[in-house]
Amino acid sequence: MKHALPLLIERAQAARDQQAARTRQARQSATQAQATLQRLQAFRGECLARSPAAVGGSADGASLAGYQQFVTRLDEAIGMQGQEAGLRERMADEQQRQLLQHQQRLLAFQTLARRQAQQQAHREQRLDQRTSDEFAARAAAAHQQDPQP
Repeated sequence: MKHALPLLIERAQAARDQQAARTRQARQSATQAQATLQRLQAFRGECLARSPAAVGGSADGASLAGYQQFVTRLDEAIGMQGQEAGLRERMADEQQRQLLQHQQRLLAFQTLARRQAQQQAHREQRLDQRTSDEFAARAAAAHQQDPQP
């Protein structure tokens, strides 16, 4: 596991980065769909403001029927775009959830690597202390064995 961990971290970073790119794309798509919906709604408002009935003008029945049919189709387009914007937003949210999962996985691997490094450092410190203690013990024993003149 010691040698596999750097590879796992590298792969988790790559997966996280790819997921981040997918999340950005999904957010951009949701933003664009919402902007299109807002433009359609604004256009509808402008059309209603300029309608023959709103400006007080007179129009024949055929013109009013054509205008009503246009507004109905515009309302249908707004409804469809609203559904599309909602779908894109849900997709972006799902991509965000997946990104968080990838990030958590990466953090778990990094935490494990950090713990392993700390354990290794602790082992090395104990080994150094043991070596130092043994050296001091040998020096003291050698000093006691040497006759003093």
